[in-house]
Amino acid sequence: MIKSFDMKLLVYRYRYGSDRADNHAYMPPYYATLEYIEHLIGANAIEDQSIEVDESDLDTLGRIEIDEKS
Repeated sequence: MIKSFDMKLLVYRYRYGSDRADNHAYMPPYYATLEYIEHLIGANAIEDQSIEVDESDLDTLGRIEIDEKS
């Protein structure tokens, strides 16, 4: 039996909009890798809102849904 080892990755909450327009920022319902966020125009990672997840938990884009229950 072959065991696969998943890497642990940090994923971040992110928002669209400028820092000056916090009241107009859109918060997607995902955490995402920095690589994903960097490719989005107008998106910024929220550095103090991150979690560590297994790489296998991410979708093909590098995102994981936010668990609103916790």
